[in-house]
Amino acid sequence: SDGVWFPIRPVPNALVINIGNCMEVWTNDKYWSAEHRVVVNSTRERYSIPFFLLPSHDVEVKPLEELLSPENPPRYKGYKYGKFYVSRNRSDFKKLEIQNIQIDDFKVPLYYQINIRITAKTAMGRLDEAFIQAPEHRPINHLTNSGEFIFSDEIPTIDLSSLQDPNCDKTTIATEIGKACERWGFFQVINHGFPLDLRRRVENTAAEFFNLTAEEKRRLRRDEVNPMGYHDEEHTKNVRDWKEIFDFFLQDPTIVPATPEPEDTDKRKLTNQWPQHPSDFREICQEYAREVEKLAFKILELISISLGLPGDRLSGYFKEQTSILRFNHYPPCPNPELALGVGRHKDGGALTVLAQDSVGGLQVGRRSDGEWIPVKPIPDALIINIGNCMQVWTNDKYWSAEHRVVVNTSKERFSVPFFFFPSHETNIEPLEELISEENPPCYKNCNWGKFFVSRNRSDFKKLEVEDIQIDHFKA
Repeated sequence: SDGVWFPIRPVPNALVINIGNCMEVWTNDKYWSAEHRVVVNSTRERYSIPFFLLPSHDVEVKPLEELLSPENPPRYKGYKYGKFYVSRNRSDFKKLEIQNIQIDDFKVPLYYQINIRITAKTAMGRLDEAFIQAPEHRPINHLTNSGEFIFSDEIPTIDLSSLQDPNCDKTTIATEIGKACERWGFFQVINHGFPLDLRRRVENTAAEFFNLTAEEKRRLRRDEVNPMGYHDEEHTKNVRDWKEIFDFFLQDPTIVPATPEPEDTDKRKLTNQWPQHPSDFREICQEYAREVEKLAFKILELISISLGLPGDRLSGYFKEQTSILRFNHYPPCPNPELALGVGRHKDGGALTVLAQDSVGGLQVGRRSDGEWIPVKPIPDALIINIGNCMQVWTNDKYWSAEHRVVVNTSKERFSVPFFFFPSHETNIEPLEELISEENPPCYKNCNWGKFFVSRNRSDFKKLEVEDIQIDHFKA
């Protein structure tokens, strides 16, 4: 259930039996091949005699047909035991440059099984270890006894209704936003003018898309070459997220650097993928993108004013923007105490505009002490959070808060974030107007395009090293 190591107490004349990989595959994960190890001591020697019951070399190991059904599809591809045995045997004699072969190498990806909703609710009775967070990052006390999320009212809520008057003084609202950016890096906005009927349409369209068969969604699968489209194996800080997503660029095509290498000047042209169903999917997505972009520029103007700068001070960075919209679907999770819908992270761009449903699950790390604060869903509100670019531009005055999404056992959750990203050519560094002898720059110059491309690699697979973070550019 949690990976904690348990010592086995020796019982006189008893024999210890443990299940191996073959049995785990034959039973399609019903029975468990447990990880185990042996510890030693400084005074006593120990003897043991294991007998490894291994099948014939020509046996194909795969889930038994009698145990499979539409609700319990195969989780492993078949493999020849002899080949597995020989490959595994190599690592007994010397340290290899790569990890020796593991049973998980034969796992069937989630999108090859069945629709992720069914998979989450029934087939995944035991959580795959790829989803399990380290003990210090697992959610604690985030659900009531009835399984509902616990919420807090601490995140500021700001009313934008006065902006509907073209002659209004924006300074008052800008000041409120500035305080929220400085203390939290997060706030909710109400009476923001975003078309509510369009929001309902896009939420319904997203739900309809995720309800498609796994095969239909898989046709739009994204990867490191084509990073827009469908994905259900995203990783945050090298741990797999409990969610499936669909991404698309605001600007189609979007230009980004070909590689994260500083000396490489080549560029890549990236385009969106669109499903055939729902039939109006592309039209609704593009309409939503145009409207949320307007709101993002409005918030960007208010943030500039809050810093004592002209309202258009930052808008020039977005003429050839790399902004992305995303549909998130978080299915019910069998072990919400072990996994996260999205692991702890900070957004890389300037700001994010998030539409979420009434289920909740978003948590924000409080700037003063890092405590996780759950964000209470407010009907028709939109959530704004500051990204790394804004933290650098303001030289740490405004805060790009760490945040995460917790999940539950019974309710699915949908959200639609808009990541407001600058042009790939933009160099991110503290604004000159905010720098002085008393407030020297906290960051070195960073090219956004290179940062974007490097950060994007870690979404698709577990890396051997930590993915790039804004703190890597601290002066």
